[in-house]
Amino acid sequence: MPYITVYKDNQKKKIFANHGAYLQTLLREYGYVIYSPCGGKGKCGKCEVTVRGEGTVLSCRYIVDRDIDVILPDKRNAEILVSQYESIEELPFEPGKAFTLSSRPVGVAVDIGTTTIVFYFIDLTDGALLETRSVINPQINYGADVITRINYCARNPLRLKELQKVLISTFNDQFSHFKDFADVTLKDIVKITVAGNTTMLHLFAGIDPYTIAIAPYRPVFTERKCLNSGELGMQVHPDAEIILLPSVSAFIGADIVAGLASLKKSGPEYFLYIDIGTNGEIALSVPGKIWCCAAAAGPAFEGANITCGMGALEGAVSAFGNSGYHTIANGQPVGICGSGLVDIVAFLLEKNIINLEGYMENDFIVVPSVRSGTGKPIILTPSDVREVQLAKSAIMSGIRILFKKAGITVNDLKCVYIAGGFGNYISTSSAVKTGIIPGELENKVVPVGNASGTGAMLSLKSVHFDKKIVELLKKMEHIELSVEEDFPQEFAMNMYF
Repeated sequence: MPYITVYKDNQKKKIFANHGAYLQTLLREYGYVIYSPCGGKGKCGKCEVTVRGEGTVLSCRYIVDRDIDVILPDKRNAEILVSQYESIEELPFEPGKAFTLSSRPVGVAVDIGTTTIVFYFIDLTDGALLETRSVINPQINYGADVITRINYCARNPLRLKELQKVLISTFNDQFSHFKDFADVTLKDIVKITVAGNTTMLHLFAGIDPYTIAIAPYRPVFTERKCLNSGELGMQVHPDAEIILLPSVSAFIGADIVAGLASLKKSGPEYFLYIDIGTNGEIALSVPGKIWCCAAAAGPAFEGANITCGMGALEGAVSAFGNSGYHTIANGQPVGICGSGLVDIVAFLLEKNIINLEGYMENDFIVVPSVRSGTGKPIILTPSDVREVQLAKSAIMSGIRILFKKAGITVNDLKCVYIAGGFGNYISTSSAVKTGIIPGELENKVVPVGNASGTGAMLSLKSVHFDKKIVELLKKMEHIELSVEEDFPQEFAMNMYF
């Protein structure tokens, strides 16, 4: 008889299972509340739990056949699952012609982030989410940000091929893992939809992104693309559809387009959409128009350029306050991800350890070495604080510029959607205290998690989503912050905490 070790809110409990039982049923029998608005049919994708060593799975579809460790969503993640369900568009399930290529067709929606790549494996017979996997983007070895990677491969076909190859290898590794996990063949993978920033899509397609990094910052392509699996070296069905979702400009990519398109049409007319990652992409929606910009926030909020920084992976300190720290998946602390970084800075501002100009005299010990998974103390340094200042000033300045372009004030907004892996964990109060978002908007924040990945999934499951994207693109206008007269002054003023 297999047993399940359940981790919930820093507590651990062992429960026993009948071989072959569904995980959601077992958890509910032992009193655990599992959010499942579709009633356990595998349609909504919200009964997510983490199975250690495998990734995120739908508990309603996961069959227990061995001993496993299960990490349940904490309060913050549970709230995000609810807000996602309430905010995300519902479309008819119609995956298109690729469905006919296999008797057990599987689709994969992928969000290629600068730091992290997320894979969503979908059953194309009914649209159920089978597994989610998150891995570090291997290109991080070539630079923490897109400009560094562009400079590495610009006008150098061999280096461009090298960056493409490490991405494709990562895809194939995840496909192979899923094949074993779900007992399917690689040829059952018949459709792949990809969202990501414009540079990541160029590198994935093997197209030199050189022109993205030089004025006037024009990418080689922004339109939707269909690629050939054989030419890419993708180990899937030879006739599989591989679709790159469209972008707007060099720095407003398919990740933002997919995320915005995933929101319900019936939502508010006036809203702000912020995806905080290596770049801080911002969109301001008003009737008939969407103003958007990319703030060069740098990679601090994804853990790069921070002394003990890391991505939002197991063991990352994701929350911090008077009661101590919390890590992702209750893992032993090994570093600090973006949300934890913001919490720590907000805490130190409250304690006057950091002043309003960003000065901090000494390193701050977040986790002592005796409790760290690395054997070394996890710290925040004065230079880390400066990285946060630069990042948050860029984002706030971008927001202020868009308000001016649209001719509105923060009081006109009905909602602020926070997207991205960072948005999964960030504390709204900490974001306000550190100056990432205006204080007037604190009670209007709605976290929507990885909306880029959600958009990629909607594109995978419904051809109707492509029509929604076309409508959206007609309304979007990109503002280049570097040529805005007011931007330097805004940036200087917003450096203060």
